[in-house]
Amino acid sequence: MNDDDDDDLGRVILANTREWNSFWFWRDKPVGERGVAREVLEAAKIEVTDLRSLDQDPPDCEATLDGQFSGIEVTELVHRPTLERSIKAVRQRARGEEPRKPEAYFNWCRDDFVDALQELLDVKNSKPPALHYERYVLVIHTAEMFLDSGTVERFLQGATFSSGLITRAFLGLEYEPDKGYPVFELELVRA
Repeated sequence: MNDDDDDDLGRVILANTREWNSFWFWRDKPVGERGVAREVLEAAKIEVTDLRSLDQDPPDCEATLDGQFSGIEVTELVHRPTLERSIKAVRQRARGEEPRKPEAYFNWCRDDFVDALQELLDVKNSKPPALHYERYVLVIHTAEMFLDSGTVERFLQGATFSSGLITRAFLGLEYEPDKGYPVFELELVRA
């Protein structure tokens, strides 16, 4: 690989990421969803074969997971107002302006975290898939600053989540040295 190839790759990456909290984000949504689904599910020790994006939604993808034909929904856990504030500040700085409000990170508490996960499940449970699947899986990804593996493990202790359509749900965190991609399976209770 030469310097021109490195420059081209850098331009492609910059064109497909966002300005803030970008670890799992990819503007080409089907490519991003497949990438997240594969990383999180494989980190959860699930065998993933024949993963593909779908034109109809839901689900975002389908694959054979541990030998079972499965629909896969992919979504992000992010504190949207804080993300939007930070992106705005980054854009203002890029234009040479001083932002009125600087970049920020949301400091999650357990109640906010558990409530946000349940809200994501509620949204995905409200939209039936076009086909019947043996499993219907939700992959949630997050790169929120204060949601490291230790904090998430504490927050999930004793937590259960109501679910109807979704049969399994996984929360994947960004890469941590010596841990890889931490993944947590949510404890679902049939609604």
